[in-house]
Amino acid sequence: MRANRYGRAALALGFGALASSLFALGPGSGGQADFVEIRGAGLVVILLLGACAVVGGVLGNRVIVIIAGAGFAVAAAIQLVQFGRPTNWLAGDGSTFALLLGLAVGLVAVGTARWEQSSREKRTSEGEPDRAT
Repeated sequence: MRANRYGRAALALGFGALASSLFALGPGSGGQADFVEIRGAGLVVILLLGACAVVGGVLGNRVIVIIAGAGFAVAAAIQLVQFGRPTNWLAGDGSTFALLLGLAVGLVAVGTARWEQSSREKRTSEGEPDRAT
């Protein structure tokens, strides 16, 4: 499988989402490396939607990438509405909102772009040697 550049972008965003879950292992609020507050249901959402983005990138399926981006957008909206209130389903704060919104915008932008192969990608996928040096 050779993903085109949009599939690779979706993969990068998906792996970025999965890697951001490592912030959940941090020392908690007050720690010097505590850039993003990720706990509880927010961690589950980021892991599931990040995996969905990776699958969409690997398969080269725009619909899956858009679904992952839309899921991140819904999660960002939920986090925004519930920020600073006693009910906080994603157990996050403004940094969680920023992460979710950034992933949403990136994945929706990649998913809605035209996924046509460039002429160079077409030649190499058809078995012709790449003449660019």
